[in-house]
Amino acid sequence: MAANKFYPRATVRKIVKAHSKRNLSKNADVLIFLDYGLFMNTLMKEATINSKQAGERGISAKSVKKVTELALSKFKG
Repeated sequence: MAANKFYPRATVRKIVKAHSKRNLSKNADVLIFLDYGLFMNTLMKEATINSKQAGERGISAKSVKKVTELALSKFKG
């Protein structure tokens, strides 16, 4: 049975290399993918809290937009 890939490693490596114009270490794409997963988890948790405080039934685009800057600031290096 073939293992399922969560993301195309070669594509991620090409995109990051093109934007940074630097060589990547062997597993840099894995770390980037994991950091992205943590970011999305944080973003959704914050959006859930924001939507509940606003009295909404579900998460709306408005609640996600409100917390995006906060989530981004947590992940800046």
